[in-house]
Amino acid sequence: MANKNNRFEVQGLILSFVVIAICELFFLIDVYADFFRIDIDTTWIGHDKIELLAVLTLTFALIIIGMQIIQLLKKHRQSEDTVEVASGELLSVIQRHFDQWKLSPSEQEVALLLIKGMSTQEIANIRETKVGTVKSQTSSIYQKTGVKGRNELVAYFVEDLLAGEKMIGENDGGR
Repeated sequence: MANKNNRFEVQGLILSFVVIAICELFFLIDVYADFFRIDIDTTWIGHDKIELLAVLTLTFALIIIGMQIIQLLKKHRQSEDTVEVASGELLSVIQRHFDQWKLSPSEQEVALLLIKGMSTQEIANIRETKVGTVKSQTSSIYQKTGVKGRNELVAYFVEDLLAGEKMIGENDGGR
């Protein structure tokens, strides 16, 4: 269904583009004719009627494009909402695991900064502690979580998220 809607949207935009291009060509010819005082009336339809037809088709094309813009804005808002919900859910899942692993509040903060990709030095600067303290907390985190390092800690959450599946260990109380 979504594929058919996308095809219809693209066809509507292509048709609108073609209509606008044809009307643009007509108006360029009309301006050229007016500038050089050339009469471009035809025997089968008057110049005023051609201009009216061009304006009406441009209006139709603008309506279609406007509807497409409204649809795109709605989809964009929905996507933002989905990302916001997913982000909040991921944080909730991470917090649940931190609780299961019995990480202290300091270890939870360090673990979250590790997951975000910050270096030991950056974490020490943010937390206003020594690098050695962060290294000690990091070691404790890896021991409690049963992972060998930062990459495994991040992978623990990211692998299942990318697969669109439930987090490993959610139903069995952890690893």
